Amino acid sequence: MSASLSEFTLEETRAALLRRDVSPTEVAAGYLAAIGRWEPAGAFVTVSEERLRADARRAENDLLGGTAGPLTGIGVSVKDNIDVAGLPTTAGSAWFSERVVADAESWRRLAVAGAVHVGKTNMHEFAYGASNVNHKARAALNPWDLRRASGGSSGGSAVSVAIGACGASLGTDTGGSVRIPAALTGVTGFKPSQGLVPTAKVFPLSPSCDTVGVFSRTAAGCAHVMRSLLAESAGGGGDIRRDSSLRGLRLGLVRAHLAAASPAVREVITSALGVLEGLGAAVDWVDLRHEEEARAVTSTVVAFEAAQVHRRWLRDRPGDYEDDVRARLEKGLAVPASHYRAAKRERRRLTAELLAGQASFDAVIGPTVPVTAPKVTDCGTERAPAVQAVLLANTYCFNVTGQPAISIPGGTASDGLPAGLQIAAGPGKDRDVLAIAMAVQDATDWHDRRPPPKEPVP
Repeated sequence: MSASLSEFTLEETRAALLRRDVSPTEVAAGYLAAIGRWEPAGAFVTVSEERLRADARRAENDLLGGTAGPLTGIGVSVKDNIDVAGLPTTAGSAWFSERVVADAESWRRLAVAGAVHVGKTNMHEFAYGASNVNHKARAALNPWDLRRASGGSSGGSAVSVAIGACGASLGTDTGGSVRIPAALTGVTGFKPSQGLVPTAKVFPLSPSCDTVGVFSRTAAGCAHVMRSLLAESAGGGGDIRRDSSLRGLRLGLVRAHLAAASPAVREVITSALGVLEGLGAAVDWVDLRHEEEARAVTSTVVAFEAAQVHRRWLRDRPGDYEDDVRARLEKGLAVPASHYRAAKRERRRLTAELLAGQASFDAVIGPTVPVTAPKVTDCGTERAPAVQAVLLANTYCFNVTGQPAISIPGGTASDGLPAGLQIAAGPGKDRDVLAIAMAVQDATDWHDRRPPPKEPVP
């Protein structure tokens, strides 16, 4: 049975475990088989095979003993800037390695809920890029076409879910780093409201903007993980009201995001709009005033904060960085502290403007990324800055505001690659975002589509 387990969603795996149709050790074997088949994709920095098998045996005892948690037996991978005790954190770098003696709070909560650890996933170096193409360390490639980028910076996490190597994955999102790779690899990626999930023991890119997010095949899978992430927080992580209808909801379609989309992506999103309207939602145009200005001032904040994290290493070993990352960090070093403080003040003002423009809508929607996955060769040339800008174009604004946002599969574009539908709502409306996404996925099969199968690596 383990050969087909990589096709299961998190919810299907959990149901099969509770019915005892499958054992945790069989589930773990299925994850490892998927990793073996898809090794060329480069999803993982470290595969925790022995730990996974031991965790699976403990999960069997918990299920038999009636002490199972909400994630018992479910494999979770962790982006390699999130600490897991006993494993090094490399943050996607070829040279950095930090000895880890304690779990990040986000992973600790999932482990308490019974999750089994699959491994640490690949990422764009120090989370400062949107392609996940690393030249000095390994790149995470897109399983739909290994000549194309997975998106970043949490590309390995998205790929690990897409290939069936886990039921869910933890990633981080500072400008779109969960939603971009989710869109490009055909999985679901959820960025919660800013500050909702603890970032303790997460290697920082920009402390005032970093957010821990979740990947799974479905929004329901993301919601299941979020319940465990929030179980120890004020208000807890209760169930989300699931409704097959969107009747009465008013959704704003971001005009500029759709207008800038490629023809292939625009066709996918237009089809998705028909589904939303068929579920009863009223869709109208919305313009996000000052979006470009907000993105620019927040980029200044991120650049300054990232440069402070790396200041000593930039002085002592600049040649060890990836060229694109070093260029961004050096630009941050040139930002005066006075400009940084002004940018933070301006960000607060622009956040209010962006949120006011959405106030008449229950949520806003549009393409997550205006294009399908770019070729790897376009991410390491003089075209790389332009590719970076395109990948971030539609996601960054929701990091400016700290809003919850999700990317769900919107269907397959005419070039055979996935395209994502992004849904965002006001700060604190995380359950609303997840509920809308779940309703769409209940009515469609886009999330059931898988990359072309690969044979086991000899």
